[in-house]
Amino acid sequence: MSAVEGIINALSELENDIDNLNAKAEEMRRHLMTYSNEEIEKLKQQVINAANDEAKRIMEIAKSEAEEESSMTSKETDKTLSNIKKNIDSSFDKAVENIVKIILGEPVSSTSITNPNITNKQM
Repeated sequence: MSAVEGIINALSELENDIDNLNAKAEEMRRHLMTYSNEEIEKLKQQVINAANDEAKRIMEIAKSEAEEESSMTSKETDKTLSNIKKNIDSSFDKAVENIVKIILGEPVSSTSITNPNITNKQM
């Protein structure tokens, strides 16, 4: 074998080695891209899960606040209703008395009609 043939064989082997390295580098690049895409997908799922958890937490807080407000409104309504019933009860007798007077044709003062809480003693 001559020196030229040895150099050509060495260059040919070097070229094969370079081709093999290029193929391995391409394979590593594809593997890295696949791995990166998988990691991106995992992170995306983690972000979605975190966002869903945060949304649930916000919804629970809003629900709790709405229930509390509803309870307060209900208590205020019950109190107002109680006051209205108390006013009706306190003026019921006077209203019946005035109606009976009207039916019997007796005079009824306009003060007692417009403000049934005022008794005859106060007039």
